[in-house]
Amino acid sequence: MQKISKKGLVSALSITLGLLLIFYFGWRSDQNQIKDARTQTVESTASLLSELIEETVNENLLLLANHKSRVEFTNGQYFENFEFETNLLLNVKPAFTFFEWIDQDGVIQLIEPYEGNREAVGLNILELDYRRDDWMEMKKDSSINMTPWSDLVQSGSAFLIDAPIYYNNEFKGSLTVGMDFTDDFDDIMAGRDMFSVEIRDENDRVFYEYSKNSSPGDEQFKSTQKLNFISGSSNKWSLTLSLDEDYFSSGILSSGQISLFFRMLIALLFGSAIYFMIAAYRANKQNIESLKEKEVLISEIHHRVKNNLAVISSLIDLQRLETNDEYVIDILQKTQNRIHSIAGVHELLYNSDDLSSIPFRQYLSNLINRHLDVYVEDKKNIDVKIDSSVETLSINQALPLGVLFSELVTNSFKHAFKDKNEGEILLKVRSDEEYVHVQYSDNGPGFKKEDFEKGKGLGITIIKALIGQLHADYELASEHGFNLKFSFKRNS
Repeated sequence: MQKISKKGLVSALSITLGLLLIFYFGWRSDQNQIKDARTQTVESTASLLSELIEETVNENLLLLANHKSRVEFTNGQYFENFEFETNLLLNVKPAFTFFEWIDQDGVIQLIEPYEGNREAVGLNILELDYRRDDWMEMKKDSSINMTPWSDLVQSGSAFLIDAPIYYNNEFKGSLTVGMDFTDDFDDIMAGRDMFSVEIRDENDRVFYEYSKNSSPGDEQFKSTQKLNFISGSSNKWSLTLSLDEDYFSSGILSSGQISLFFRMLIALLFGSAIYFMIAAYRANKQNIESLKEKEVLISEIHHRVKNNLAVISSLIDLQRLETNDEYVIDILQKTQNRIHSIAGVHELLYNSDDLSSIPFRQYLSNLINRHLDVYVEDKKNIDVKIDSSVETLSINQALPLGVLFSELVTNSFKHAFKDKNEGEILLKVRSDEEYVHVQYSDNGPGFKKEDFEKGKGLGITIIKALIGQLHADYELASEHGFNLKFSFKRNS
């Protein structure tokens, strides 16, 4: 039996211990960098969320201010159509839960929706401790006031926003709105499952929480931001953002443990290799005949260490992969076009007094101009003609029609004029009392009807799905280019 070399064992253990210490402190440095990166991520995300939440709340406050101006402009005639006027917002803005008209004596005269809130009609809010001071301050300062998160007489909870009304040089009470921002905040948090959020009002009452897991957020990675709004009252909300402990413990944190394990394994393997190399060298001096066997052993040890290092290198490379694939870039561009098609509707809707429809001709012109900026090359002359007599269109029809035009124009530029320097696209939209008639055509090589109807590509699938969403009947001709016609019933 080969006697264990104490000198070789001591040398191997010393080297192994040295490597263990080096790798361990290197791992600790990496963990500190990860910690700093997470802290920075939490801070920047908290700052971004604060801006988005402030923007969302202020947008709703501005919409209320707009309705207040309409009341004053009409000298109170607004209240004669109270149900219609208020439902313009109630039907499209989830944050608005109800409208109230509180007269100059503090008595609730009108409320919409009436069902579920009838208990509040005739209520004198000056008799309510939680309402009296805020409402009187609003009357004194003549500015929009927002209460803390409050429990309502008619059940439920909401923020109450009072907008003072003056016309004929007299105070006429307030246009008051109950707001609950839960749905808006959930939209903001969509896709941010790695975070937990808690928002408190100025009374330190929690009114919004977001977390995909039951465990509390990591106290080590937490940021608290103050939120400020354009209301006249001194609302001081606080947003607390933390990393979700379950999210990281199930995946990301375990990668640090794996990294430490492999570093320790390398040190042990390398130390073992050193020991066996020393043992092999000593054995070589004692027995020349075993030289070849020892060389094979050392070679095998080197091979194993190299394979382990290669595995670790592959694990690291997996986290640094980036793509320059033109196909992926093209897919992203098409997706961006679809997003811009949808965003265009909401941009015009936000700037429009009529929240149920948009100026369709303007929307269509903006949409096509963006595609021209993206696809038209300097040497190509592509003439896009827009012939639309439809002034306005409901959002439920303008949105799918806009995305549909985006897909068609993209296909024309990508396929119909791929090898042509000149071309023509026609977008024609006509409307009668009941139907909207649409024609889209280009003078490219055309597209077979059976290929269109049986096609399973993403673009064709989206086009047919959008036509179906509009409940339209279509006709396709391709004798002289691509020519698609369809009609759908116009929303009243």
